[in-house]
Amino acid sequence: MSHNLDGHYPTVASPWDDYTVYSFPDASEIAESDRRPIMDAMNSIIAINWKAIEPHWTAAASPFDSKYSLVLVYDHIGLVAFSVYRVMTIAQRLAIYRSGTEVLPAHQGRGLYGFFTSQILKHPGCAARSNEILYGWRTRNPIVWAANAKICEKVAPSLLDDAADPELQAACVEMCATLYPGKPLEVPGMIMRGAYGHIEHIRQDYHGTASLVETAMSRVIPNSADALFSVGYARV
Repeated sequence: MSHNLDGHYPTVASPWDDYTVYSFPDASEIAESDRRPIMDAMNSIIAINWKAIEPHWTAAASPFDSKYSLVLVYDHIGLVAFSVYRVMTIAQRLAIYRSGTEVLPAHQGRGLYGFFTSQILKHPGCAARSNEILYGWRTRNPIVWAANAKICEKVAPSLLDDAADPELQAACVEMCATLYPGKPLEVPGMIMRGAYGHIEHIRQDYHGTASLVETAMSRVIPNSADALFSVGYARV
């Protein structure tokens, strides 16, 4: 994709000289003329990282709704990574939900996922309530699960230990029902059956904690279309 946003919007500080970063706490601030090229580029990245049979983001399920926030990373050619997230109130706490983060394979391993996390936690309102933030995500990817769990004090489901937290389990149910009304969540495993019917996770070689997570995931959700819905107490 050759469409860039140069000069259209203010940028945020980038740790990399070769990347330009845009952060939109309200994704609806992106102009209509820019939305289609951005969405096409996002879907193109997803199609590389997953086996996709249809576009993930569409006009009917748009990332430019005001309920979403968006971080975009460009190099000199075009979009190389993005993160979509939502900020809401769950269990009377500020809650962040990672709706989707993708990085082109050539740009993986440079710390972009962690950078996205740091940008998300800078969202207005987070600093004032840093001890009360719930942090949620849905994934099939052991690396993503391990990276998100790493910034949390506790997580439900507790894949790597037996320390179940009833409050987090309740927050999982509430957040899932808010985001995906009518989609059942199996408790206490926090399994969403068929969450990825339109895209299939491409297995990688996993190491360290991600390897342990992959073993646990293979046991509880052997079907590649299933996902874990997780919520933790964020360490900010």
